[in-house]
Amino acid sequence: MSLLNNLISKASQLSIFDKQPTEKRLSKDELFCNEYHISQGETIVDECAAELAIENSFNKNLPEVPLESNLSQLRFLSGKVYLSQHFLIFRDTYDRQSGCLKLHLSMVKQLKRLPSRNYLFLLSILTYNDLRITIQFVGIRSHCEQFSYNLKTCLTKNLKATPELVPFLETLYSEFLLSKNGSSRMDIVTPPPGGLGLIFKFPGDPVKLQNRIKTKAWWNYLKRNGRNLCINSDKSFLRLINVGLPNRLRGEIWELSCGSIYDRYMNSHEYTDLLAKNQGKSSIAIDEIEKDLYRSLPEYNAYQNPEGINRLRRVLTAYSWKNPEIGYCQAMNIVVAAMLIYMSEDQAYWCLDKLCGQIIPGYYSKTMYGVLLDQKVFESLVEKTLPMMHQHFNKHDIQLSIVSLPWFMSLFLNTMPLIYAFRIMDIFFLNGPKTLLQVALAVVKINGEKLWECEDDGECIAVFKDFFHSLDEHVPDIHYKNKTRFQELLVVAFREFSHISDETFVQYRTKNRNEVISGIESYLKKAQLRKLPKTPNLKEEHLSNVYDRYVSVLNNNYVEVGSDSSVMNFKMFAKFMDGLVDWINLEEKENIAQQKSFLIKLFKNWRSDEETGLTLENIAVGMNKLMEHDLMTSISNFFEIYDVNGTGKVDRDGILQISEDLIFLTTPWRDGYLFDEITNKAIESKIAEKIVEKRKNFDSSDEISIPSEMNFDKEKWVHEQSQRYLSLTSNFLHRAFEYALPEEENVDLIELEESEGSEKKSVIANPALNPSAPVYLNLPTFRMVVLADETSELFFTRTFKQSIHLDQKVEKGSTNVRDLFNNILADGRRVAVEVRRRINSDHTSRSSEKSQGSNTGAYNEEDDDFTANDNNEDNDYLLNNAEANVLNDSIPVEKGDKAFLQHVDHQIGSDQEGEKVIDF
Repeated sequence: MSLLNNLISKASQLSIFDKQPTEKRLSKDELFCNEYHISQGETIVDECAAELAIENSFNKNLPEVPLESNLSQLRFLSGKVYLSQHFLIFRDTYDRQSGCLKLHLSMVKQLKRLPSRNYLFLLSILTYNDLRITIQFVGIRSHCEQFSYNLKTCLTKNLKATPELVPFLETLYSEFLLSKNGSSRMDIVTPPPGGLGLIFKFPGDPVKLQNRIKTKAWWNYLKRNGRNLCINSDKSFLRLINVGLPNRLRGEIWELSCGSIYDRYMNSHEYTDLLAKNQGKSSIAIDEIEKDLYRSLPEYNAYQNPEGINRLRRVLTAYSWKNPEIGYCQAMNIVVAAMLIYMSEDQAYWCLDKLCGQIIPGYYSKTMYGVLLDQKVFESLVEKTLPMMHQHFNKHDIQLSIVSLPWFMSLFLNTMPLIYAFRIMDIFFLNGPKTLLQVALAVVKINGEKLWECEDDGECIAVFKDFFHSLDEHVPDIHYKNKTRFQELLVVAFREFSHISDETFVQYRTKNRNEVISGIESYLKKAQLRKLPKTPNLKEEHLSNVYDRYVSVLNNNYVEVGSDSSVMNFKMFAKFMDGLVDWINLEEKENIAQQKSFLIKLFKNWRSDEETGLTLENIAVGMNKLMEHDLMTSISNFFEIYDVNGTGKVDRDGILQISEDLIFLTTPWRDGYLFDEITNKAIESKIAEKIVEKRKNFDSSDEISIPSEMNFDKEKWVHEQSQRYLSLTSNFLHRAFEYALPEEENVDLIELEESEGSEKKSVIANPALNPSAPVYLNLPTFRMVVLADETSELFFTRTFKQSIHLDQKVEKGSTNVRDLFNNILADGRRVAVEVRRRINSDHTSRSSEKSQGSNTGAYNEEDDDFTANDNNEDNDYLLNNAEANVLNDSIPVEKGDKAFLQHVDHQIGSDQEGEKVIDF
């Protein structure tokens, strides 16, 4: 059966099953890294079926090595164990949603092979955080031994990271929590540095949020299942996250859930090194950061204080240096500001890197393509799951994606009160971007009746704003009194829309990707063309083709259009002109030097800055000059190419260069590739003459019939035209020097000098004919020389323009989606401006309201204190209520949990009248 499944899996990857073009499939190793939220670049070294048991070795009653007689008492889980360069990962076969052990190999303190009388292959691993892991391999013995050898090899290579382990563990609150309560061998006296909440208080009331109960529940979990770099996540892990994280552990669980904790450990000095290396430097991103610092969660007091502003500035600045292609983008400040309430700067820096690089790529970029794509996915899901609402929105032309854009950009931080937005972020870091879609769909469904009465975007925004500001209000429920809107939101989002899985999310993204790309490209193309200066000599079709060719050249050279590097260098410019004009053909090596010589002059003449290349605006303005209809202006534009210094003069060398370039530019006509107007008229005249001669033999009343074919001597016409263009060049050179002006002032053309005792000196002729005398052409003289020849005049009037084919469309090849996304223009900033406007207006309204957790004062560590002997009854209520289980409907429910799943929530406290109270 496994063989059949393997064949089906491989067959599904064949191109014959592809219904539409998709982006490049991720490799097995990339999928492995994404699934387990570990560092990118890890590859699977080995994998093997196995059974695994976990014990807490801190229990002194346990023997140093598990005895064979005790193995039967262990609770083994069946699954598969994976080994990579830095990780050992176990996945439970029967609980793939939550059953997972992740062990960073640096945490291994001891590895032993256990003896067995039953020929079992057993390994025992002891970790630094007091876990003892027993692995019983299932399979061929040789494979088991090979896996054991690979594990030993990887452990040896990880020894160099061991000295960094203890200092890193001391930065984690989980280690301090267990050490303080006597559940760890590590002796940590001082709590580690944390977020701004330690100074300015965490949002919300810790008593109402049951912070102490949650901390105790996490303490119970972590001492049994490990923590940070070695942790086993099961159903209890998900439930603890679903009910909300305690303040001091929230930042650590966030980085553990998304996997940034591993990047931080393996690059422990990168953040400080980046700041030190780039201290005092400036950039465009830093200027943008400074503008938005005081707009970051203004209702939280830390961001009206230098301490909070400086932390936010350092994190955003460090990331802009790490990833200069992104630098800084709108709404990034909001998300980082939220992280810094619970995280240290180093934690927030690595969490931001994970967020932008893996979790929601493209959300915080110059084009915002990721969030725009998810808006389309959101609309598609509304159409499928809420068809009547979708029809209503279409009927009244309500743009739901515009209304919901700030939700996705700020991860609901700018729409909900902070204490509820952080609850969404708890789940988001664990489950990824599908969380945002589920919550957004729930918001639309819950407000369906009110939205049905809306007829424009403004009314919809008002409905959503009222809903978000009333999440703490109670709603009627047939089972419970005092049920809050936020609890209703969670239940609807993660139960009724639980069918939106990661696979569904990817399918909808793939389905809508091409449509989004097409729409974005069309909009951005129009926006970019509107920004161009007036080009009266170019039609709209011509500008469109110029834009397409410009983007195509940049795409082929892997340059991101709209970025700081989105300019053409000379090599790209040559490719741009190749095929667009008849006198450039890069495949012809014979006159490549002449082509390059003229193109360099054109390139320098068109660019606005000597240190940069050509922008789209430079290209459009330059092509407009080449296509100039007015003869005098056309001659002036050509003269400017050689007037490098802008003095209005072209010296002797310049005159020679013009003549050489005229020989090059007229090549298509000299070689007979093209016929100009004079030749065409001569041919037409010859045809007419032949027809007249034939008519002499017939009655003049007969109709004039034009023959369908004419045989004529092509070589003759080519020869005559070639002679004319050779004469053009020679005549130009002769007349140019004949009428060139001398550089010296007040010099007569003919000067007769006579001295005593000597014979009459020879006549000094025109200085232009003297190679040693400097001369120049000015614009009026140049025009006179051009107009003195019929072919030359016609060349600048019409012939030259006919060799430029701006009406030729660019053939768009099949470019992959990644290339298209990377080359969307930076005009996505227009949407970003709208987002900023909405964000700022929302800030203004929220700042005037009573803020959550705005009271200043130092955080008291005793707020979270508990004793090991505290009653665990509250913990049971916390883990078994329906809100905790709402994300786990697909998990088989244990018998004791079924009663709780019948209710919206379970009592955690009670009011004076004894009514059931739901408080989160």
